[in-house]
Amino acid sequence: MAALNGNTGNVSGNGIVASLNTWSATISRASSDVTEFTDAGRKRLLGVYDLTGSAGGVIDSKAGFANTTLGELICHTAVTGSTITLAARSNSAGTNHIVFNGVCDSVALASSKSGDATITFNFSLSHTNGTNSPFTIVWT
Repeated sequence: MAALNGNTGNVSGNGIVASLNTWSATISRASSDVTEFTDAGRKRLLGVYDLTGSAGGVIDSKAGFANTTLGELICHTAVTGSTITLAARSNSAGTNHIVFNGVCDSVALASSKSGDATITFNFSLSHTNGTNSPFTIVWT
């Protein structure tokens, strides 16, 4: 096992208007408490998966950005979402990535006197493929 260097990481998704340099994601499952009166400790059953996270970087000056509406800015996703790929590493040594259908549900913009002009996209899983796995994880 070798340590990963995120320097070759990447984020791809439909209509992201930024030069991204960071991302984070949390994969979780719903948990239902099924403890009975006779139990000495909690019992839980796991339910559906969820994935939430964010990707951030520097606002890009791509053509048309100034005329983009907020709805278009939020990843240009359809109501049901689009494919988002989060890569921790993508180079000749291998690939480590998560692919899922998601929606970008909010965006944060910031600018400072010192010159920073940043953007953060917040995304959530939008699984529309029935009982199939809601995401693909490739770790090589």
